[in-house]
Amino acid sequence: MRLGKLKVGKIPNEILEKIVFSKLGAEDPSVILGPNVGEDAALLPVRSGVIAFKSDPITGSVDEVGWLAVYVNANDIATKGAIPKWFQQCILLPEGSTTEDLEAICEQIDSAAQELGVSIVGGHTEVTRGISRPLVIGSMIGVIQDERFLTSGGARPGDLLYMTKSVGIEGTAILSSDRKITSKFSKGFTSRCKKLIKLINVVPECSKLSRLEGVTSIHDLTEGGLLGGAWELAEAAGSGISLDLHPVPVMKETADLCRELDLDPYRLISSGSVIFTVRKGSERRVEEALTQAGIKHTRIGKVLRPASGRFYLDLSGSKRPLIPPSADELWRGLA
Repeated sequence: MRLGKLKVGKIPNEILEKIVFSKLGAEDPSVILGPNVGEDAALLPVRSGVIAFKSDPITGSVDEVGWLAVYVNANDIATKGAIPKWFQQCILLPEGSTTEDLEAICEQIDSAAQELGVSIVGGHTEVTRGISRPLVIGSMIGVIQDERFLTSGGARPGDLLYMTKSVGIEGTAILSSDRKITSKFSKGFTSRCKKLIKLINVVPECSKLSRLEGVTSIHDLTEGGLLGGAWELAEAAGSGISLDLHPVPVMKETADLCRELDLDPYRLISSGSVIFTVRKGSERRVEEALTQAGIKHTRIGKVLRPASGRFYLDLSGSKRPLIPPSADELWRGLA
């Protein structure tokens, strides 16, 4: 593996495995699920059952950094079938920040936590040198009910692949808040894009999915978007995978923004949407339950045997290899 300067965005998987995953402190055989490519949260045993634990920073957004910190962490907890319960916040402010800046972030965190019924139980707050925008690093703990949990690695060959909502939700909201980008669009357009931030919550759909018989895995679409998330799910499951971009929902705001900025909406950070897999034969029952619950969902592919490989059909019908996610399109848009 070639080592050297790291690019902006998620650390490549091969570097995670070589450097990060090889240095994990004391081994604890009681850990149910620890660090692994494609897994959204850890699963830990406690006397009363199982808890899910997750830490995630918000680094691309400014206007909604507090709100996103709560929901992005809650989403990852929810993909395991857990109910988000406790949150810790580490708020880092650049030099020159004001008490009004801090209050705005805390109000967002409080509002999001109130909506989810989450208690804020600690953290750290400081003004620090070397950063140009506020950073919030959140840690969320959730409770698994009845010890029924899901993992990204639960998908099996033959399972059908679905997604909820549409691609690029978080990326569209963040990009529309960047001052360099807003000058290219009307105020009405950017206002509609910013409102998409309220769609980022996937806790309700994950809560429903985790209780449905036949659902074998759920994975949150964060950095790397749909194509990156699909590869991560297949990697966690040790399987092949195929998907078709034709039925994948893309909102007009996302399509217009990506067209103007020359970005790929299928590789744009997509918090607000999850992919999930369903055992063959259970699809009708799962689809009916989601429709009755008002949860938008689309069948987009299938889990394959490892030897079949990982690929997708693009909008021209060409078969293309599905590769590990690299830097998210968000960073190209913000450059």
